[in-house]
Amino acid sequence: MPTEIVLYLKSNNMSIIKNILTISVVAGILVLHPSLNKADTPISYLQYLVYGNSFTLDLGPSIDNKAIKVLWVNEELNEELVVFEKGKNINEVPSEIGNQKLLVYYFDSYIGEIQQEKIKKYQAHQYRIKLSSKNNTVFFNGEIEGPASYKSPSITIPHMASL
Repeated sequence: MPTEIVLYLKSNNMSIIKNILTISVVAGILVLHPSLNKADTPISYLQYLVYGNSFTLDLGPSIDNKAIKVLWVNEELNEELVVFEKGKNINEVPSEIGNQKLLVYYFDSYIGEIQQEKIKKYQAHQYRIKLSSKNNTVFFNGEIEGPASYKSPSITIPHMASL
């Protein structure tokens, strides 16, 4: 084979490989976009495997994170699990179907909750809880982002003796 044809075939193959790689990367980014996390499909399962459930605790400077306990409860399955306690993440928020809640305690006193009715098992969610305090008053706010989203009403707990 003449040298020009061999070089042309090699450069053409490299171009095809580059195109395949580019298409794969773009398709991967599109498939993992959170807007596709809405049904019980292989795409939502893939997103769950990639992202999982995330839990964020946003605390004001006067909140003692060692005095916080977050408990996941699924009443239908009669299950509960400690998610956060004594300043540490203990477990991930489980991915279960049904009516479930994250209960928040501060110095062993109930502060608030975020709840969701989850109808699909493998969907990624972001769970966020915000606590702050001022003048012995604790402020609670929580939300869940994802297909089974929820935004809690803001709750004010006045005169927390432990502060």
